[in-house]
Amino acid sequence: MPKSDIQIAFDRYLAGHSTREDLQIILDSLQRDEDTTIKQRILQELATEETSPPLRIHQEILDRVLLNLDKKRAEELSLLGGDKSAPEKPESAERLKSNISKFLNPRKWFLVAACFLGLCFMISVLWNSTATDSSASPGKKYDISLPSTNAATILFEDGEILSLLNADSALLRSRGIEVIKKANKELQFKISAVSVAPNMNQTFRSPKGIVSHIILSDGSHVLLNSASQLSYSNTFTEKERRVSLKGEAYFQVSHNKQRPFIVNANETQINVLGTSFNVVTDEKKQQVVTTLEEGSVLVKTKQQQMHMTPGMRSASHLNNGKIDTAHVNIANEIAWKEGLFKFSDEDIYSVMEKLQTWYDIEEIEITDKTNDRFSGTVKRTRKLSELFQNLEKISNYKFQIKDRRIIVSKGT
Repeated sequence: MPKSDIQIAFDRYLAGHSTREDLQIILDSLQRDEDTTIKQRILQELATEETSPPLRIHQEILDRVLLNLDKKRAEELSLLGGDKSAPEKPESAERLKSNISKFLNPRKWFLVAACFLGLCFMISVLWNSTATDSSASPGKKYDISLPSTNAATILFEDGEILSLLNADSALLRSRGIEVIKKANKELQFKISAVSVAPNMNQTFRSPKGIVSHIILSDGSHVLLNSASQLSYSNTFTEKERRVSLKGEAYFQVSHNKQRPFIVNANETQINVLGTSFNVVTDEKKQQVVTTLEEGSVLVKTKQQQMHMTPGMRSASHLNNGKIDTAHVNIANEIAWKEGLFKFSDEDIYSVMEKLQTWYDIEEIEITDKTNDRFSGTVKRTRKLSELFQNLEKISNYKFQIKDRRIIVSKGT
């Protein structure tokens, strides 16, 4: 049975890869009476522990967690414009304390409370950073950087989730995965067929700000774009080669006439024999865009199908199943895999939307709009501030980074 979002978030916490969103999911779960998923998950982690320190220590640690939680909630209310003096509801802490005590054996209190303390400490750091930003001096510099390492993960149908750079290599091999480090420091993730558990799906997740290079068991190569995921079966080498995509990926498919390669992307199916092509699921526009570089593909919806030739781009619409086609500049469509942003007569909204797919931007505020249109190539930089400096040179816009919020205004 696949794991819930809460379980996955807690797995990432245990592996040391929690995001702000993961921590919020866990914290919210801890405070809901009706939700015991995370509590049961913690018990599973501690099932083999036999530590039994004095009960007074348990209580002291738990009290510190609850005090920290109340304090941070009050700070959060203040940041949101609430009354700084308004405390959290008195019963909130007692309810959390009661929830913890109901499902814990006293001998495991210390370990669980320590786990909660670590959780609340990390959330405290995140909330404190926001509070610091609000009171910081006007001259303080903010920036958003791309990740320095690839924190890709694979989620298995049986519920296990592995961090590919931190998991034991023997465990990865048993799951049919090998991490290859190239001489140029590039990472490749090689997937092999595993016959031990037939018809088991697994989902490769590329983190935000990273392109992941996957080699499937048939030799096909997939470049999985930032914040995208690819699902496939470990029986991939049988009659057909079928994958599912959410996000964007560039495929170089090994030719095999007897076993067609099929990409499922929302309600669109792309049939391939051997070719190079790009697919992106555009959730905002409710369409799937397929761009063919070499070979030929058949794009199908429930209402229509279209044979594509090199240089063509198709857009299949989710609402009516119709497929629109056009001839495009392929280099512009796949520029992302070369570390470039390509713009073609685009306004500031389109530009910021593309940047947000890569950088960890939480909110964009455009206070003033000019008539500037963007065309050309901009190199993707490690620091977002450097990219903004380049955009400011060619436009009448000024960009300000504050925490993970971007403010766009007219230049002076």
